[in-house]
Amino acid sequence: MKPTTQTPLDLYDQKADEITAHILGYLAAKGFVAWAQDNRGRYNPKTGRWYPHPNNRVGVPDILGYRKSDARFIGIEVKAGHDRLSDHQIDFLNELKEHGGLPFVAYSYEGFVQSFERRGLHIPATTTATSPPDHLTTTYDEPAPYTPSRP
Repeated sequence: MKPTTQTPLDLYDQKADEITAHILGYLAAKGFVAWAQDNRGRYNPKTGRWYPHPNNRVGVPDILGYRKSDARFIGIEVKAGHDRLSDHQIDFLNELKEHGGLPFVAYSYEGFVQSFERRGLHIPATTTATSPPDHLTTTYDEPAPYTPSRP
């Protein structure tokens, strides 16, 4: 059997779910905990329109997560084809950046990796998140232990 050549990822247009899957695998390998955020709204067959899910914030990126070493938050908006950022998505990414998070827009897996590595994020962070205390204390008055009354 004659070997066949494999098409490199950058020679065809990737779909958003393919880009998302590749990015999630990459982030896991680089010490991040990340997941795909279901941002789909609800479809009303009577009106034929989509509506935002009542419990979701509009503009939340497709991929959310954090770096294990320092709990730094990451948000990645995945765009494929002719898809463009909405004003709500731009606002969310700007807010994330303003508060020290890591915002990204990924039009391709390769482009995301280049941007990620250009920022030096592929190198393990040298700081670690603070560890919890040996014992937890409460910040409120604890109720007295329950003692059942006997008749």
